Amino acid sequence: MAALGPGARSGRRGRGGFTEINITPLTDVFLVLVIILLITAPLIQNTGLKVELPTSASDDKSDQKKSLIVAIDNQGKFSVNGTVVAENDLLSTLRKEAQTSGQKVLIVQADADARQKNVVKVMDAARQAGLERLVVATQPSGG
Repeated sequence: MAALGPGARSGRRGRGGFTEINITPLTDVFLVLVIILLITAPLIQNTGLKVELPTSASDDKSDQKKSLIVAIDNQGKFSVNGTVVAENDLLSTLRKEAQTSGQKVLIVQADADARQKNVVKVMDAARQAGLERLVVATQPSGG
């Protein structure tokens, strides 16, 4: 191995190095990621439970962002605005959420295989909590 002298260059053979980093490709990638995030963010809806909605011929889209949402899965579990709630705490949770948000509309997202008694429990709790309007969420039928 040859020793490096004071005039020797280490690894560079007369070529100049980069003086600036080109950030244009990096900026393009971040711009695409921001666009993807903006498009997919409204589509993500967390109900806390996996619920398969029943189908309906009419498609009544109410303003779900401002309303209270109760989901009921096919096992009889409840969630209020994405938080799983015990059956005994359903009424108190709905009262608290209705008072803090000031909303009078409740959207029920019941699984297609959910028991009718669980849907009736939610309807009764909504009435006792002072909610004035109840909407049953469905998905449009394929035909």
